[in-house]
Amino acid sequence: MISDSTVEKLNNELNQTCKELKIPGMALTIYQNGNSIYENYYGYRDVKEELPITKDTIFGVASITKSLTCLIVMKLEEEGKLTGKDKVKAWLPDLKWPKEDYLKQLEVRHLMTHTSGLPGLPSIHNARIRSIMADPDGAFLFGKWQPDEQTMIKNVDELIEQISKMDFELLGPPGTVFNYSNEGFGILQKIIESASGMPFIKYVKEKLFSPLDMKDSFFLTKSIINRENVTELYAYKEEQAGIFHSPAWWDVGDIYTNGSWKTSAADLMRFAELLRLNGSFKGRKIISEDGIKKMTSTAFGLPNGSDYGYGMEINSIGEYTRFGHGGSIKGVSSNFQVIREKGISASILMNMADVPAEKILVSALNTILEKRAEEPFKKSQVLSDKQVDLSIFSGLYQSAEGNKASVSIQNDLLYLKQNKLLTCFYPISENDFIAKTGERIYFSRNGDKVTSVLIGKRVLEKVD
Repeated sequence: MISDSTVEKLNNELNQTCKELKIPGMALTIYQNGNSIYENYYGYRDVKEELPITKDTIFGVASITKSLTCLIVMKLEEEGKLTGKDKVKAWLPDLKWPKEDYLKQLEVRHLMTHTSGLPGLPSIHNARIRSIMADPDGAFLFGKWQPDEQTMIKNVDELIEQISKMDFELLGPPGTVFNYSNEGFGILQKIIESASGMPFIKYVKEKLFSPLDMKDSFFLTKSIINRENVTELYAYKEEQAGIFHSPAWWDVGDIYTNGSWKTSAADLMRFAELLRLNGSFKGRKIISEDGIKKMTSTAFGLPNGSDYGYGMEINSIGEYTRFGHGGSIKGVSSNFQVIREKGISASILMNMADVPAEKILVSALNTILEKRAEEPFKKSQVLSDKQVDLSIFSGLYQSAEGNKASVSIQNDLLYLKQNKLLTCFYPISENDFIAKTGERIYFSRNGDKVTSVLIGKRVLEKVD
């Protein structure tokens, strides 16, 4: 248990954060050794009706789905139906790749670690666009997307066909370059269904949701539309001046593996506890310990300092290791974390996008652990403008996924502009830059020529 003073401190900090960020509703839960030590249900699932949030309120979780997808792959590996080292081509003989020799090297694990070599692509947007176009707020929230009937897709077969016909350059051989890829996780759905011999949703219900008694977990919008305890969705107005109710959910056609899971705090904590306990739940072994260790161990180290496992982000918190994942899409900001050494699992669900869910949750965990948040920016690490030629980084960067950023040099400082936000970054190596907030970006080069920048977990290629 934690002290009353710690609870009071957490309540004050979280309530203040929610007010400042105009968050309509939040469910934050922290367990230690399987017991709840802190819960905060802030605001409303329906602001107009003032309906409260509970542990059973259903939210979208977006890309936390990727962790679930990788756990399902590990379950299939345990059953002897596939392995992470299987060649993707063996499962998907119709898949085409820009470089045939790279396709021959491509393994299932490369899809799970975002190291397939795929650049940012528009295909998952092409599957999502029907629901965005049907949303009265779609153009405002997503941006003006100009698809045509020939580019719209609905299912994973059409996804694979579209990728096979697209003209793009791979970022590198499998296993060498990290780039967050929704398309890669979409491809995993076909492999899972081929290996299991079952539709993805049916297999997940049988192997995960039912054994964990997860009664509030779904993938289809139609499955939650008439349920009582489901959150409404909200969004920021221009320049985050306020919020507004925007009820339409966005789906990805019949592709579920990259971000379609919808669940409650109670169910998400069951999932987090399963990971903390190395595959056991209430004394029953649901999945092998070996599978969980593969998921939660470093598979690829990113040049900006963080690590990635199988659908799992791996970082430190003080002297401990934490692993988890987050998600963001319209009406969703989510994150979960596990600190196995301290017996801690935690989650946060909010009913609005563009909120720093991981930062809020990790701050709460620092308070619980009585840790002072590390100061990520150290002036002593910064190189002088004489040590790094900043001019070579100036220009426009983008991907076919729709992400854009521009880099400019002003008064011997490097500025990156993305989504109207201008941030100053300082060099800590010849390619690695850090902002005072701790955010890092990493540039790649071919000789003296800058070719791309890693922002967050996405590679944007230099086009100008």
